[in-house]
Amino acid sequence: MNSTLIYLVQVSFVFGGFYLLYKWLFSKFTFHAVNRSILLLLIPFSLLLPFSAELFPQIQNFASQLPLIENFTAFSGFEYFAAETPVVTHQTIDYGFWIVFAYAIGVLCYLIRFMRTTYSLVKLKRTAQKVQLHHTTLYKTDVSEVFSYFNWIFIPNTETIDELIITHEKAHIKQLHSVDVILTELFIAFFWFHPLAYLYRKSLKSIHEFQADAFVLKQYVKKSTYLELLLKSLEPKNINPIFSYFSHPTLKKRIEMITKSPSRNRSKFLYFLLIPVIAFAFMAFTNSNEVINSNTFIPTKIETSGTPSLFPVQNGNIKNISSHFGVKRKHSKLKNTPSHGGIDIKATPGTPVVATADGIVLKAEKEGNWGNLITISHADGFETWYAHLKGFNTKNNSTVKKGDIIGYVGNTGLSTAPHLHYEVRQHGKRLNPMKYITE
Repeated sequence: MNSTLIYLVQVSFVFGGFYLLYKWLFSKFTFHAVNRSILLLLIPFSLLLPFSAELFPQIQNFASQLPLIENFTAFSGFEYFAAETPVVTHQTIDYGFWIVFAYAIGVLCYLIRFMRTTYSLVKLKRTAQKVQLHHTTLYKTDVSEVFSYFNWIFIPNTETIDELIITHEKAHIKQLHSVDVILTELFIAFFWFHPLAYLYRKSLKSIHEFQADAFVLKQYVKKSTYLELLLKSLEPKNINPIFSYFSHPTLKKRIEMITKSPSRNRSKFLYFLLIPVIAFAFMAFTNSNEVINSNTFIPTKIETSGTPSLFPVQNGNIKNISSHFGVKRKHSKLKNTPSHGGIDIKATPGTPVVATADGIVLKAEKEGNWGNLITISHADGFETWYAHLKGFNTKNNSTVKKGDIIGYVGNTGLSTAPHLHYEVRQHGKRLNPMKYITE
């Protein structure tokens, strides 16, 4: 699976799990500042955890196992067949690429929409009439609702605005709520596919309104007077999620929160539950990735030599090698091809491929331009790679013995004809397989 998709999935799980925990335990409390902090920290927490080598070794290991595109010497459909050998061309669909492509289109569309909204607001400010009301600079223009954005407060042309409404909007400005909203919109742009991201935005906007209401009520305003003003406010019809409206769609929740008794201070101890939950999340991700971490698979139970010595294609021999280690040859699908990192062995599709030494299977799955790929970890720091396979006869984490059939010759990935691309590595360095084939 593409590393981008792995990262998006990991972030989605972390974000979704902790947001649901917030909704279940903390959203009913009146500790608005604490709840706002938790929601804001959830975004960087979710984004940064997958980059921690200690917590998520899979990402680091994935990147170290698979070389960059310019180093993909295993894309080995080189022009190696004799004239009498028919070249069978067949394309395989890289689903990972198309998924990432569709994801990128969604991100681009959301970012364009966000920029257009911001630009339209700047234009609105330029054409608005600047007025002084209740000792505050306001922008009077053709809008249906009072709303604020950073230091700007927009008001309709035709209405008389109550001073409490202006105070409410000034609270949004003072507490920098627009900064929260911008960060949230950018997060949603990159995780537009995540349904909980939109509920997260709604929760954060509700916290903003609760804080602004609390700010107004601290100005020696009777609660009944302010509630009456809220009840007179109509729900906005065409709102934009990046602006802060007085008559917010969560009006009912705001009234409930205003009339609700303050949460007891001892309830704050529930927030300490986040510590073991975060620790558990670290452990869960670490343990799940240990299974596929290549460092974990340096065999300790395999007592035989890790040197790969068998010929990897059953009943094959060196006469079947069509491209040797270290050569540079033109590839029909690549513009620039570096030195060949292994050997290519031509064979009939379906010919068995064997493990060249005892080891543990690190990977047995489709891997982009490699096609169907098997990598095996052996003793003494050796690894062997088998690419462009037709199918598998093993699976991840399996123990294999020297000579076991692990897969079948194929024509997958960026291959132009049936063959096996075979590599030998030791401590990450590519070696010439011919120096180790003795049987």
